[in-house]
Amino acid sequence: MRSGSARVVRDATAYQDAVARSVRAACARWVAIEVEFGLLSAADVDALLGPHYPPAGCLAAERRILGVATKAGRVLYPGFQFDMAAHAVRPIIAEVAQIALDAGWKDRHILQWFVVANGELHGDRPVDYLDDPVRLLAAVHADLESVW
Repeated sequence: MRSGSARVVRDATAYQDAVARSVRAACARWVAIEVEFGLLSAADVDALLGPHYPPAGCLAAERRILGVATKAGRVLYPGFQFDMAAHAVRPIIAEVAQIALDAGWKDRHILQWFVVANGELHGDRPVDYLDDPVRLLAAVHADLESVW
C-alpha cells in the first residue's frame, strides 16, 4: 500500500472515531437531561399545563416549546422548558428557539445547547439562566456570531 493510501485510511479512521465520540457525547447529554429535568411525553406536557394551554404538539408547531424525536418516533420535551410550579411554558424558550432556528439550528441542537457549559456565561450552562433572559439571550447571540 502506498503511503498516500495509508494516510487516507488513517484519516478516515480518525474521522469515524470522532463521529463515534460525538454520538456518544450527545447520547450522554440526553441521558443527563432526562435525569436532571425529565423528558416529557406530549401527554405529560398536556397534563402539566392543563386546559388553558394548547396541546404540546401545537406548542411545538408554534415553536413555543422544542422536542426531540426518539428512534421509536415519539417526541419528548425536556422538562426545563416548563415552570413546574406555575404549570406554564417558560417564554424565554420561544425567544431562544426563534433566534437559533433562524440561524439554521435544529431543535435537538438548541435543546442540547441549553445544557452545555457556555463561555459567554463563564462556563455555566444556559439552562441555569432561564430566569435571566438578558444574559441568556446575550449568550445565544454570542454563540451564533462565533459560528462561521
